[in-house]
Amino acid sequence: MPRKTKAKPPAAPQGAYAEWRQHVAALLEGKGVWVGVMREKRWRDLFIEGATPEEAASRAETEAHNMRTTFARQKRR
Repeated sequence: MPRKTKAKPPAAPQGAYAEWRQHVAALLEGKGVWVGVMREKRWRDLFIEGATPEEAASRAETEAHNMRTTFARQKRR
């Protein structure tokens, strides 16, 4: 039985990643989250998967929250 392959998202034009990353950085700056909270490979993977800058910023915000200790997460903001 032949394998079923997943449809790949269309390839992004050159230079689009840098613009996408700047947009994500601007969104995170407004939320007070450091851009370096995720590794570069994870940013690239999100871009390749076709995540919008808003989705990527949301994911980074979640990861930043989860990196804190249990006691820090339980504190009131």
